Amino acid sequence: MSYSKGPRPRPRPRRPNIPAPESISDLMGKMLARLGGEDRALEQKVFGCYSAAVGEMFRKQAQPDALRGHTLFVRVTSSALAHEVTMLRRDIINRMAVTLGPDVVTDIRTRIGTATVEAAG
Repeated sequence: MSYSKGPRPRPRPRRPNIPAPESISDLMGKMLARLGGEDRALEQKVFGCYSAAVGEMFRKQAQPDALRGHTLFVRVTSSALAHEVTMLRRDIINRMAVTLGPDVVTDIRTRIGTATVEAAG
């Protein structure tokens, strides 16, 4: 008795040249850039640096509100405190530059209003 090997298997078709997949970090970076996440990340870093630079006394009554370009806007609870922050502006910016690098924040402007209290975490 002879055994038949049956039909020969067909050769596999060649895969088309597909570009290499992107890493998840590259994809997330592109997505955050499109949503404005990089700017928000820098803003949060600046806010944290500001809080460390001004110390406990100012932290509760003069809170960072927004970063527009290289200008940090700080919401203060009174005009007297706004004046004091303005007078200490150069010192605060120099302290922040040690951590953030030069020219990240070049000016601080104050706005009078209710400073929101951050939850301790």
